[in-house]
Parts: sequence; structure tokens; C-alpha cells
Amino acid sequence: MSLIKNTSYYTLGSILPKIGAFIFLPIYLKYLSPSDYGIVTSLQVINAVFVVLFTLSMPRALYRIYYDYASKNEQRQLIGTVLISVLVLSLVSITIIFLMHKQVQKIYESISFYPYFAYAIAAVFFQALHIIPSIFLQIKERAATFIKVAVSLFFVKSLIILLLIVTYGRGAIGYLEAELIAAIIFLPIYYYIIRKEIILVWKKQMFLNVLKFSLPIMPSILSAWILNLSDRIFIERYFSVAEVGIYSLGYQIAGLVLIFSISFKKAYDPYFYKIANTEERKKAKEKLYKTNYVFILILLFVSFILSLLARDGIMLFFSTDYYNSIQIIPVISLAYLISQNSALLNVMMYQNKKTKFVMYITLLSAVLNILLNYILIPRIGIMGAAYATLISFFAVFVSSYFMAKKTFFIPYNWKKIIPAFSLLMGIYLAFTYTEIESVFFSIVLKVLVVLLLACFFYVNNKKTILSFVKSQK
Repeated sequence: MSLIKNTSYYTLGSILPKIGAFIFLPIYLKYLSPSDYGIVTSLQVINAVFVVLFTLSMPRALYRIYYDYASKNEQRQLIGTVLISVLVLSLVSITIIFLMHKQVQKIYESISFYPYFAYAIAAVFFQALHIIPSIFLQIKERAATFIKVAVSLFFVKSLIILLLIVTYGRGAIGYLEAELIAAIIFLPIYYYIIRKEIILVWKKQMFLNVLKFSLPIMPSILSAWILNLSDRIFIERYFSVAEVGIYSLGYQIAGLVLIFSISFKKAYDPYFYKIANTEERKKAKEKLYKTNYVFILILLFVSFILSLLARDGIMLFFSTDYYNSIQIIPVISLAYLISQNSALLNVMMYQNKKTKFVMYITLLSAVLNILLNYILIPRIGIMGAAYATLISFFAVFVSSYFMAKKTFFIPYNWKKIIPAFSLLMGIYLAFTYTEIESVFFSIVLKVLVVLLLACFFYVNNKKTILSFVKSQK
């Protein structure tokens, strides 16, 4: 039951930081103006691109390449080769960025390079080096260790943020300083944990094998960045960095959909490759079919719960300045639901090393997203960004579904998924168009409905769920 156990670990590890972030967020926003929060989230968006440039996505290749090497010694050399490569590349990249700081600053019209970009980019340098040990712990299914470090990092960073923005009133600068300090503190901790799993040598052939797998992924990751995050740049250009802050709050809350999904995927990817490469094809597909269905069912339910309770949560914990973020949460939640299904299809294509399929799909979808942002954001503001994201993610899913059929395809249980989605959507719309003045009564009623639905879904899918659990033993 390693998949269930590891998913539980990852879910717990994701839930604690998310709960912590949700608790801390109203405190942060009390001391951060919408403009300050907009600066922080805008730079976090850019950091996602810099991480890709600093690493060329080489650490991601470890998921697939690691088990291509049979001996322990070769596996250790592989980790060492990737570490040395990423370190050298990161040093070169950060040097170029600082030399070209005037050009980099043009990304945002209202955010200066010094000190804002400088702190954010320095933090990325250290965070890029975190990725290798983090992925290694997932590959070796050391979920408990992974979670202990990840949760510790979150809380240490949060305490430093609170110290700098609450006690010293340093605003957005303090937030960015805290991210840098926490990244520096935890770098030696990560590598101390995996010190026995690394041989610091650089093997040209290993490097080329990793690069051959990772380079086709880079356009996909950059395109995914456009799909997920580039809308902030448009919002900042057409409106203000304060609007970015409001939009980012809604986007972050919608991101709670990913708590289970990301946790599952951290355990699922190595599990998928292990099953697909070690078991007979038909048997492997049957096992993965059950796994995928249970995952999609839970993801549907989580998305529904979040969308249902979003309005009450915003009204309960945040000031009226942020109420506009309520409208985007259901749209982005649905977009995330679709995108995580696309992630399942990507793994099927990666199994056959068809990384170019994913690249072409995401590149075309990124172009679509930019076009939609350009058309919709000037006209309907942050809702335009939300709809552009939803439409683009749907385009990715449809394209990925048909392309995945040409690879190691695992069918979807549409006969059960579509009725489940329709039922949840109907209940959500019923609550949306029913006015309930009391927030407390609204929450109690919705929680009761959620509990009844949970029982209903379990009873109607009991056989499948128990079969899935049995298959993990």
C-alpha cells in the first residue's frame, strides 16, 4: 500500500502548510497593502520561469532516468552529475540576469529591480538547488522525510516573514527577504539528508541522457507557466499591481484544489513508472485504471467543496477590499481540476518518452492563453484572466487526451465521471443562486450537504474503492 501511504504523507504535508498559509494570510494582508502583496505574487510568478532557466528541468528527468541505471554506484553518480550541472548553470544564469538587470526590470512597469527582483532571484538560486534532494526523496519513496523537511521549511519561512513584516514593518521587501533566508538555511539540511546518495562526479554521458529527456520538457514547462501565471503580467500592465494582489488571493485559495492532487502526484509518478515498467502491460493498465478513477473522483469532490465554501471563507477571513477575488475562485478551481487530469495524461506520454507530444500541446495552448489574456483582460479585468485560464486548460486536456491514446493510454471511466460531475455542478449552482444571509448558517448547511454527498459517493463506489485499496497491497 505504498501509494496510499505515501499519498497520505504527502497530503498531510501539503495540508499543514496550506492550513498554515490560510491562517497566516489574513495576518500577512493586514500588514501588506494590496500593492505589496501584488509585488510579492508578481515576483513569485517570474521565479517560476527562472527556476526552469537555472535548471533546464534536469532534476525532473530523475523521475524517469534514475531507474535506467541498475547499480547503486551509477545512481549516485547520476545525482552528482545533475547537481554539478545545475550548480554551474545556476551560477551562470544569475550572473547574466544581474548584468542585464535593466532589461529584466521591464517585465513589470511598477516593480524596481533593486531591491525586489534582486531578493527574489537570489532566493530562486538556492531554491533551484533544493529541487534535486526533494525529487530524490520522492523517487526513493521516503515520503515521511520529504514531508518533515518541507513542513519545517514552510514554518521557518512563515515565522521569518511574520518577524520581518509584523515586527519590523518591512512590507514586500521583508517577505522577499524571508524567502531568501529560509532557502539558505535549508539548503545544507537537504543535502545532509541525502549525503550518502551522492557521488560528486560529472559524467558526460549521464549529462547527455538527462539533457535529452529534459530539454523537450522545457518548452512544456514554460508554456505551463504561461497558462498558469502570465496573466499577472497582463493585469499589472492594464490595471495595477494592487489588482494583481486581489487576483492572486483568489488564485491562491483556488489552489487549495491542488492539496490532494499534488500530494497524490508526488507519490503517483514514481509508482506509475514502477508499475508500467515492471508488470505485464494488461495487468499494469488495469491497476492504473482503478488508481486513476479513484483519484479523479476525489479531485472532483475536493474542487466542489472548495468552490462551494469559497464565498463564505473570503467573507469570514478577509476585508471587503478582497471580496472581488470571490468570483474567480470557482473558475480557477475548475481549471485546476482539468489541468490535473491533463497531468495524468502527460505521464502516459512520458512513459513512451513522447515528451515532444506534451511540448507541442502546451506550446499551442500557451499561444492561445496569451491571445485570450490580450482580448479578455482589458475588457473584463481579472475575470478575463480566469476565463482565459479555464479555456486554455480545457484545450490542453482535449489535445492531451487524443495524443495520449497513441501511447501508454489508461482509459477514463466516463460512465461514472460525467454523472458525478453533473450532480456536483447542479448542487453548486443551486447554492450559488440561493441567497443565504447568515455566513454561519450557510457554512453549516453546506457542510451537511458535503457529508451526505461523501456518504453517497462512497456507497455508490464502494466496490471500486475497495478494489483499488486491495490492488495497492
